[in-house]
Formats: sequence, structure tokens, C-alpha cells
Amino acid sequence: MTDPTEPLDASGPRDDDAEAATRRRRGLLVAGAAVLVAAAVVVALVVRGGDEEPRAAGPSDGGSTTATASPSASAPGDDAQPGAGEPTGADPDDPAEDPASREQPPVALDASPVVTGGITLRVESLTAVDAAAALPGEVAGPGVSVVLVVDNAADQPFDLSTTVVNVYSGAAGTPADAVSTGTSPFPGEAPAGTTTTATYVFAVPAEERDQVRVTVDTAVDLPTVVFEGAAG
Repeated sequence: MTDPTEPLDASGPRDDDAEAATRRRRGLLVAGAAVLVAAAVVVALVVRGGDEEPRAAGPSDGGSTTATASPSASAPGDDAQPGAGEPTGADPDDPAEDPASREQPPVALDASPVVTGGITLRVESLTAVDAAAALPGEVAGPGVSVVLVVDNAADQPFDLSTTVVNVYSGAAGTPADAVSTGTSPFPGEAPAGTTTTATYVFAVPAEERDQVRVTVDTAVDLPTVVFEGAAG
């Protein structure tokens, strides 16, 4: 039987109680830390999920600068239509689109060059005139009057609806401005077996009327006829 007067051992029941209490406190601290971490994760997920759309990283974010292809863009190997994405309209490299690239060598005013089978063109007259201004932008003064003749020896009409006549003067080949007064352009066509005449008036300085270049472009698939001479 234990003597009640005998002191208790220091390593006895009291030490066990203290160690148990310490373990409980540690468990509570660990549990509390776990709760805090879980709460932080939940808050982060809620905030991130509230964004409408993740923002792509740019150069300032340290992210990759490689652009993401648009879903609608055609990737190599796609069955894209030929010519898709190419500009439409006239091709500047197509000679048929540039009258200057189709010009015949210049001929004298008294020549009758062939435009196409059975169709010839000639200058009936190139005379100096005083151009009269009638429309806005026109300037009265020295000018030239060009009378052109189309001889249609073919068995079908010749289309003249797209005919363009230009005049250049002087050593620099300065473009002349057309004047409406006195101008009577070609009709829409030259009937088969007929001669069709037209008159075009241009403003040309008096000192440049001795060196005149007349170009006649009847269609994009035909050569441009060029006459050179002096206005009489």
C-alpha cells in the first residue's frame, strides 16, 4: 500500500496530462490552419470564376506574344475557294487594262492604221481653233480640233461605245483638257459597210500645237492607235 506521505514521482500522471493538453492544442492549430487555407482557396476560385473571360497574356504580362488563330481563318489545307482574300477589280499587271501598254507605234496624220479585221481609223483633220468654255472647269483659249473617221469594211457593226480619245502636246507630252464646245463623239457603233465620223476639241497652248499626239482607244482587247503631227 502506498504511503500517503511519500511524494509523487515527477514523471507520473501530471506529466501525461500536460502532454495530452499540448497535443490537443497542436491539433486545434493544425485544424484551424487547414480551415483558413480551404477558405482562401474557395475565395480565389469564386473571384476567378467571376471573370467574364480570361485575359490573354501580352508582352507586358510576361506571357507569350504568339497570336491565337481565329476560328474563322482558313488554315493551310482548308478547302478555301480559289482567289479568296484576293483584291477584286482591274489587274494592274494585265496589259489589256492599260491603254498605254497596247499602243501601236505612232503614225503620221495621213495614215490609216488597221484597228482590227476590216476596221481602219484615220485623222480627217487636225486644226488649230479657239476653244470656247461651256462647262464648269473648262478654260477658253487656244486649242485643237481633231476629226476622226472609222471605216468599217467588215460585215458586222463595230462597237464604239467605249472609245476614248486623248491629246498630248509639246515635247513633254502634256495631257490636254477636253472641251465640250465643238465636240461630237463617236456613236455607240459603226454599222457594217459605213464610214463614221467624230470630232473632239481640246485646249492646247498655241506654242505647243506644232507637236500634237492623238491616241484613240476603242476597246480593252484592241490596240490603241496613235497619231502624231502638227495642227494646221
